[in-house]
Amino acid sequence: MEIKLHANATTTPRIRRYLQQSDKSDRELAAELGISVTTVRRWRHRDQISDRQTTPKVIHKAMRQEQIALVNGLRDVTGAPLDELLSLVNEGLGIRVSRATLNRYLKPVIAQRHGAPLQGKKALKAGHVPYLLEAHHLPLSLHMDDGGEHHLLWAREPLSGWCFARLYAGISAQLVSQWLEALLAACPADIQSVETYFSDALLVGVDQMLKARGISHKQNRHLHSALQVAVPLVLIIPRMKGDSASRLLSEIGESYNTGKAQKKLGEMTPQAFLETLRRGD
Repeated sequence: MEIKLHANATTTPRIRRYLQQSDKSDRELAAELGISVTTVRRWRHRDQISDRQTTPKVIHKAMRQEQIALVNGLRDVTGAPLDELLSLVNEGLGIRVSRATLNRYLKPVIAQRHGAPLQGKKALKAGHVPYLLEAHHLPLSLHMDDGGEHHLLWAREPLSGWCFARLYAGISAQLVSQWLEALLAACPADIQSVETYFSDALLVGVDQMLKARGISHKQNRHLHSALQVAVPLVLIIPRMKGDSASRLLSEIGESYNTGKAQKKLGEMTPQAFLETLRRGD
């Protein structure tokens, strides 16, 4: 029987079987075979000697229109490359699609007039630093099963893609100020400026709050139109079956910020990238 090994595999089927049958300690086996203790432990706790499948068990060849809009919006918010976006869609949202299927449904990124904005290591080499947060307000008209009117507040640091989002059933200037304070406390970058996409009524007191922190404020009057979702969220986001939208949103943001290293960030997560810059490493 021919077994195809993973490209980065450090063990053969014979070594894996030897690990499973040996009475030696993990450290002894690692030293003997020239592999890590983690690798030894991984194969000692498995019954099979073949690599596990990395593709989803159930792969959907087609997506709902609402799901297509969602994944494109998620890509625009995070700026995530395809592989990182696939992880967010499969694991974060529970939408089981293949890499090829996801890529097929992504809309082309429209480059800005002077080209796409630089990110990560390329941006640093060009002299850019992470000093800005873009903060947005998106009104949501959800299905009655999901509570009707809600408000999505989300922010992004454009150089790293680090993001922060929360979902609320109501909205007020006081809530926006509290959310901005939580955002600034969570962001690992040395933020000097905040650009908001909020109406005047929701920015009462924001200028004073930011000024007290030594942060400049620019109001962008290109506001987001309300988004209407005509079907229950559980039909769009399978993971909603066992979780609330608010908690799931927070988990997805945390997973993206700290979960998977990105090549454009020097093999670091957005969180680690910004923390490293702030420490001056």
